[in-house]
Amino acid sequence: MAVPNSNFLQEGHRVKSGKCGWQVVGLSGVTGGGKSTLAAKLLASLPTTVVYMSQDEYILPDHYPVHPKAPKPLTGINKDTLSSIDMTKMIADIKHILASDVADIKFTDYSEIHKRSKVIGSALCEPRPPFRGHKENVHLPSLLLLDGFLLFNHLEVPQFCDLLYFITLTKEQCLERRKRRVFTHARMNTKEYFDLCTWPQYEHHFTQMCNSIKGIHFIDGSSHPQIIYEEAFKDIMHMLNNANC
Repeated sequence: MAVPNSNFLQEGHRVKSGKCGWQVVGLSGVTGGGKSTLAAKLLASLPTTVVYMSQDEYILPDHYPVHPKAPKPLTGINKDTLSSIDMTKMIADIKHILASDVADIKFTDYSEIHKRSKVIGSALCEPRPPFRGHKENVHLPSLLLLDGFLLFNHLEVPQFCDLLYFITLTKEQCLERRKRRVFTHARMNTKEYFDLCTWPQYEHHFTQMCNSIKGIHFIDGSSHPQIIYEEAFKDIMHMLNNANC
């Protein structure tokens, strides 16, 4: 799949958050591309207040009727679409953060973002659990770090973002990485589910995203994780140090 050449520093195509105390980074990409690994490194090293929010926290329970059915001969549901994510709740939480003072936000540890059993659907609990992240008393703007495999397919999300990253892999690389992951349902870890749901949905959403969103910085997910991290860290620090507040 060809990756377009997009200048991620284009101006004039996004709506700023309206509160200069916050900057927003969107981190999206193919499943297994390394989004959570990059997010964890950034959370551990960025010298400012960071709130982390993942689309996985908003995945709806399986019994909800909004999930589309998996294509035949598969049985069960297809969880690789926006229908399976409560984006209304996620957008509301994003707006809540951007309208809040850091002192009013309750934080919890971010170290378990790789443990899917503790992340999937966690933001849908009542009352909502504290946001993952950390608070730092520094002169830099605070950062909202958004993470999700379909993050830029909801047209409202990119409007909040000051930087947009998308991690890519080939089909073969993606399938190989999925073999190392643990899913909530074993059927989602099969090659059949990958071939009929995961990859076709990725190609569909990738094309949709490229046709509607400008200014995305594409990252080759097969690059060394440290190189990917250093590039993103440098860009984000440049943004934070040059924010017009």
